[in-house]
Amino acid sequence: MNIKSQKGFTLVELLAVIVVLAIILLIASNNVFTQITKARKNALAIEGNELIDAARSAYQNAILDGNITTGSACFSLDYLYKEGLFSKGEKDNYSGSVLVKPNGNQVTYTFWIGNGSYTITGDTGTTGANASEGATASSNCGNEDVSNHFNGN
Repeated sequence: MNIKSQKGFTLVELLAVIVVLAIILLIASNNVFTQITKARKNALAIEGNELIDAARSAYQNAILDGNITTGSACFSLDYLYKEGLFSKGEKDNYSGSVLVKPNGNQVTYTFWIGNGSYTITGDTGTTGANASEGATASSNCGNEDVSNHFNGN
């Protein structure tokens, strides 16, 4: 039997296919990692909205209990977690706070939330939140001048 008459792929052809597949894999993996990062930031922003809902309840409870009579309030994520109003806490590597600012008949909320990888800051009434790389978010409402502080200690 003649070796040249056998059918099959040469080593060069197999290497060419492997190189093409490796290039496709590199391009695809870059896009996948970008989408994963975007999804993680979006999930954290959604949790920021849940944090606002928790602060809204805490603010109303504090008014009913007589702990707040006037002014703004800063609720740390630890406080909201310990009160059972927010499901993520220090054990989940989360940090943050919410500033509740009454202004006449309107109340604005600003949140800071971090999950160990990203930090998100956002306001109610705005179209987006600011995301950044970072381990911790402000647990004291970004050092804003606040009348009432509620922290988890």
